[in-house]
Order: sequence, then structure tokens, then C-alpha cells
Amino acid sequence: MKRFTGALVMAVLTLVLGLAACGGSDESSDATTTEAAATTEASGSSDVEFSGSVESDVPVGYDEPDSGEVRLAYLNPLGANEFLSTLGKAMKLETEKLGGTVVELDAKGDVDTQVSQFQQLVAQDVDAIFVFALDPGSVQPALKQAKAKNIPVITIDLALDSPTEIGDFDSQIWQRRDEAAYLGAKEMASRVDEGASVATIDFAVKVPSIVYSIERAKFWAEKFGLTIAGNGTNPSDDIAGGEKAMTEILGANPDIAGVIGYNDPSAIGAAAAARAQSKTGLVFGGQNGGSDAFEAIKAGRLTYSAKLDPPSMGKFAAWGLYNLLQGKEVSKTVKAEAPVIVTSDNVDSEPTWDMQLQEEYGTSG
Repeated sequence: MKRFTGALVMAVLTLVLGLAACGGSDESSDATTTEAAATTEASGSSDVEFSGSVESDVPVGYDEPDSGEVRLAYLNPLGANEFLSTLGKAMKLETEKLGGTVVELDAKGDVDTQVSQFQQLVAQDVDAIFVFALDPGSVQPALKQAKAKNIPVITIDLALDSPTEIGDFDSQIWQRRDEAAYLGAKEMASRVDEGASVATIDFAVKVPSIVYSIERAKFWAEKFGLTIAGNGTNPSDDIAGGEKAMTEILGANPDIAGVIGYNDPSAIGAAAAARAQSKTGLVFGGQNGGSDAFEAIKAGRLTYSAKLDPPSMGKFAAWGLYNLLQGKEVSKTVKAEAPVIVTSDNVDSEPTWDMQLQEEYGTSG
């Protein structure tokens, strides 16, 4: 029996990513929505520092390992997802650079398939495994099998509030969600009036990673002097769901100055809903920084996105597994390279994920 279907599969995928999912797009351009926001004078507590975060003392990545011929594996929960495929490309390119190979298996969003693939890799005696678990609980039996055969396993964002309590995994990589929330709140505060009211958009299923991301967005927004007026819920994890959430928000809070979405599609959809109601001058911020965000920012349908760094996560996965295989000690938790705010000011100069891979390896994978 399939453990997750329909909307719940998307919930689990969002737990994995805390990011974007599939969905339709609003191709119409309305630069007035974000241009007006872009010219708003900066105000609020711009001197707030990113301090007190559990992420602060976690090292960036692992030490660069020695080269060697090893056979690594990447358990990709959904190969069609841009973020997840970028992870795999980066891991493959870095592993090949070090002299090894990578086997990548795509679960296509199915928990049972991923569990079976995990067990398959353990049975095949691959040297080490990088898993982006659809459901960390479901992979525990396979994880224990890997542990019994001394196969190192690294994961991502398993425990968001603890750098040490990660169970039988050898290590985890953090995407730096708290810092992304901080940067997004800082950008929002710089574009709206001091003390302005802003709203947030979360996901219908209360996935821990999304709850955490929105909680931190609210925390930092208030630190920057903003008022959280309300929250809308995206029922479908896509642009259409963002439109529904924004309609809900505007019904209760028609005078908000901006919206912080848990992902880019939510913010893009919110901007579309605002245009439909002739609401201009609002600021729309998302998180992820994939190709959809770049396109929307260029078209004036998104003000900013906190761009995460999957190329570094894939590279660090290779480094961590190599180090473990070489008998070196690794941190229980490391973090990716820093998130970056992408706006109309730098969207043409900030590299996309594929461009990052091209710059480092001479190919996008």
C-alpha cells in the first residue's frame, strides 16, 4: 500500500525541500507591482544582525577529501524537481572530479519506491549513500541495514533545531533556512514603510520545515520593525494556491504592504491575485531561487527571492561521504553556502544554479 498519495505526497516533498513544487504559471508581466515597491525608501531596523541562530556555529561544508575510486549513490525523491536534480548534478560532477562514480535513483515522489531503492543500494554494496528522504521514518530499516554494513549515509535538513540529534545518519546538511528567512525579512523591511503590515503564506499541511521557515520569517520581520498582519494558506503548493492564499489575505487585511511566501510559487501567485484586485505597490518575497524565480523577477511578477544553494549541497554531499569512507571525522551537521537575495537589481548578474555548475565544472551536468 502506498503510504502517501495526492496532496500528502506534495506535503512530504515540501518537507524535503521547504521549497517550490510543480504547478501552473502566470505569464503576464506587470512591472508596476514590483517597481513601485522597489522604489520605496528603506526604513525600519536595518541594523538587525543575524545572531542567536542555531545555524550560526555550524561549519560550511566538509573538508575537501582526497581523491579516490568510490561508488556513491544519491536517492533522489523527485528527479523532475529542479532543486533536487541540481543536487544530483553537483554531486555527480564533484564525485567524477574526485575519481569516483555516482548511481542516482529517482523515487518519483513515492515513499515505498524510495525505501525499496535504499534497500537495493545496500544490497548492491555501494560505498556510501546520500539520501533526501521523502519520509525519514520510513527509511529507518534500510538505514539500519546500511549501518550494519558500514555504509555511510548523509541526509539533508533532518533535524532543523539540533546539529547533533540525527539518529543513525552519519551527518546532515542544512540548507540555511533561518538565514534565508532573515535575508528575506531584511529585504522586505528595506522596501516598505517603517512598521508596515505584511502577511505570510504557509502550506496547508503543517510540514515541520515549512512551519519552521514561516516562524523564522515572522520572527525576523518583527525584529526589523514590521507588523505581521495575518497569514494565508496555499492549499496546493503551487502558483494557483498562492493566488488563493492571497485572496484570503486581502479579504482580511486589504492594506498590507507585502507578502512573504514559504516558496516562490506562493509569492508569484500572491502577486497575480493582487493584480486581479488592482492592488499595486506591494512587495512579494519568496524562497528558493530557481529558474521560476529568476523568470518572475525579470517579468516583474516577483520582488525578490532568497536563493538557496543546491550546487554546494551536492558538492558537500560528495565531500562528506568521501571523508567518511577515508576514515575522517565529520561534523554531525554542516551547512550549505550562504543564501543570496535575488532582485531586479542583480537578477541579470546573479548566476542561476546551472550557471554555477557551468562555472565550476565546465558543464551544467
